Amino acid sequence: MERCVGPVDLGSDALTQARLEQLWMKDRERLLSCARRHLALRDFYADRDAGLTGKAVRK
Repeated sequence: MERCVGPVDLGSDALTQARLEQLWMKDRERLLSCARRHLALRDFYADRDAGLTGKAVRK
């Protein structure tokens, strides 16, 4: 599985409000993308394990 991209680097220079908002949105996109991938992987293994043990697969 591809590693999640880390948080946005804010650098050491002063940021304008607009630039800060752009970076914040990029950071949130990265976080949500990572969370969705990991939740999908968790659900895959839960479904697989339930199927292997004969339990109903939840949807």
